Amino acid sequence: MKVALIGLPQSGKTTMFHALTGPGSSRERGALNLGTVRVPDARVDRLAEIYQPKRRIYAQIEVVEANAPHAGEKKPGQGSTLDAAFLNLVKPMDAFLLVSRAFDEEGLCDPRADVEAIVDEMALADLMVLESRLERDTMDRKKGKPGMPAEERTALEQCQTMLNDGRRIAEDAELAAVPALRTYAFLTARPILVVANVADREVGGDTAEVLARHGLPVRGLPTFACCAQVEAEVQELPEEDRPDFLEAMGIREPALDVVIRQVYDALGLMSFLTAGDDECRAWTIRKGTPAPRAAGAVHSDIEKGFIRAEIINYDEFLTLGSEAAAKKAGKYRLEGRDYIVQDGDIVHFRFNLG
Repeated sequence: MKVALIGLPQSGKTTMFHALTGPGSSRERGALNLGTVRVPDARVDRLAEIYQPKRRIYAQIEVVEANAPHAGEKKPGQGSTLDAAFLNLVKPMDAFLLVSRAFDEEGLCDPRADVEAIVDEMALADLMVLESRLERDTMDRKKGKPGMPAEERTALEQCQTMLNDGRRIAEDAELAAVPALRTYAFLTARPILVVANVADREVGGDTAEVLARHGLPVRGLPTFACCAQVEAEVQELPEEDRPDFLEAMGIREPALDVVIRQVYDALGLMSFLTAGDDECRAWTIRKGTPAPRAAGAVHSDIEKGFIRAEIINYDEFLTLGSEAAAKKAGKYRLEGRDYIVQDGDIVHFRFNLG
């Protein structure tokens, strides 16, 4: 799962990248900075205390900062367009974290206008793609060619109407999920989360009041406020010192935790668990995933040879205290191919490779 940081020049996007990924964890790949962050999960820690495994492995998110140049460099608050090279770099991403500058001492910044400018640019990029495709399809039909499937054309026309009305494709979940649209990789079909990058003096304040001072949220986009510089300083501290620093600053939840939670919610993600003497691990899947497909998250061979899943929910397991106690109480259950894996399920897959 990849989350791309986007924002106008001087928004603090690079500082936010380091605030999320920590020092020394990034790597460059062409015009991209990549950083992998683990998804905090107390359930993995608790299971590790019980099993004492060789390894504990958390789910991960890849945070991406695209460094393609921006077109129309302007001062914050005056709006700017994102160039085509940048937009092409972020097309493969699963979600976007839009960083908006809200820390200008001179009061020249306009976070609301900046968010509007970027979302409008993303919508324009989507419109250019779909209108070109619709025009080509119309020409093909005039020449007697079969053209695209009716379902695809209908979906594109619905997207066109939404974008012309100032709405994002993601606002219609059913439309955004139409299989025929996947190859287009529309930017506005992905979740967009907004972070107002505020000054340190606003850290710890009431979130709703802080956002309202900056004219946010806008367009119904999930929005939170943090100071990227302070969050980056937190990442520089030893892990055991961070809670005290956060408390002293009045920060109730680190930005990384907020981003992960909101990305999971926006993408409909959850985690199931595997536990044993070798490792305790969290696996990320989409909500509504049947057991065989969840097995595929562990290994494709397990999905192919799936027989059944042996399952107990984490809370029930924790109440009993151990695998032996859970089995003695008869709390493990066998589920077949139609079972929908739930958040917090501890799963052991039975499979046949023959």
